[in-house]
Amino acid sequence: MKKTTVEKLNKVLDVTGDLIPIGNKKNKKAPDVEMTETDLTSDYDFSRDQYHNLVTKGNDALDELLAVAKESESARAYEVAAMLIRNLSDTTKELLQLQKTKKEIEKDVQDPHTVNNSLFIGSTKELQDLLLENKKNGK
Repeated sequence: MKKTTVEKLNKVLDVTGDLIPIGNKKNKKAPDVEMTETDLTSDYDFSRDQYHNLVTKGNDALDELLAVAKESESARAYEVAAMLIRNLSDTTKELLQLQKTKKEIEKDVQDPHTVNNSLFIGSTKELQDLLLENKKNGK
């Protein structure tokens, strides 16, 4: 009879029984998360700060890397500097995309506008008299 991998490992590690229960795995769905204005603002501020830190550190690293590339005159050093420049430009684009996404989310949150409908309560004659009076007054 062939030994399974678990049985072989149990023998090598001198373990009896299963360490990890097999079966009865239920996929639990994560609960829905409500997004509030403060969550959106704090997440946006955190992400924005992270992008700014990455760009700042990347610029510092780029300065050092260009100095190393000039000193060594190595093609590989210049290649790495070019990749860092590309990554910095991608990070800057992502920062702009973050701002665009925040504006879209805020627009979605603020979309329902209050619509005020005027309603005249009265008879048809009263409405006609009101309209005729407004027409005479130039309103």
